[in-house]
Amino acid sequence: MQQLYYELSVLAKAINFKNLSAAALHVGLSQPQLSRIIAKIEEELKIVLLDRSAKRKSGWTAVAFQLSEIFEKSTRRLETELQGISNNQMVAELHIGTLEGLSDFAIKTCHLCFKEVGVKKITLDIFDLNELEANFLSGNLDLIFTSKSPGRQKFKYINELGFQKLDLIKSSTEFNVLSSFEYGRSNKKSLESFQHVFVSNSLGVRKSWLETIGGTGHLPSQAKRGKAKDAEPVLMIGSELLNPVLWQNITSVIE
Repeated sequence: MQQLYYELSVLAKAINFKNLSAAALHVGLSQPQLSRIIAKIEEELKIVLLDRSAKRKSGWTAVAFQLSEIFEKSTRRLETELQGISNNQMVAELHIGTLEGLSDFAIKTCHLCFKEVGVKKITLDIFDLNELEANFLSGNLDLIFTSKSPGRQKFKYINELGFQKLDLIKSSTEFNVLSSFEYGRSNKKSLESFQHVFVSNSLGVRKSWLETIGGTGHLPSQAKRGKAKDAEPVLMIGSELLNPVLWQNITSVIE
């Protein structure tokens, strides 16, 4: 695949206008020039950026918006890293993801990053396990707090912070209460033993259901420091793109 930085930068500007002709008026290119650039991206990546089935003016496809968003995220990340180098400073912004049951660990880490490491801005989002892994592996998150290492690869930045146990709640067999991740791994036979199956990616919702309505499901205990037998680990994992000095500083202040 040839280098497409220039072409993608043009797409990122053009996508803000409803169609090709409107974009050409604002990006400093003629419509034929812009059309050739879009066609080049489509050919190189084997995707469709323009819906040419429209009778009057072609509109952007969903893929076009997704590609533009990916390019802009990468560009912002690069700009942040370059700014950190030029100013001889650490990365000014972090995007952190966590499982809901590990939010206490994540919040404490965010606070330490502000106070002790000097990070300027932190975005902390809660995901279920599937979403957390997908966002981390796609490069959308700098740091995650999880109970399972995503995929099978070995990560350069990984630290086991503590443990968390899964407690079985069994107040009735009418409802099987599961997370999205648990439901995806359940077999049909185990689900058929219940009258109803309730699935939610929110730990708070599942906990409330089990406490107020009842059912059978697992809830994680409060995460603690150290290690314990038959417990899930609490892992902090950093992106491969994370500044190594930043990782070192984060791990030193939370230990």
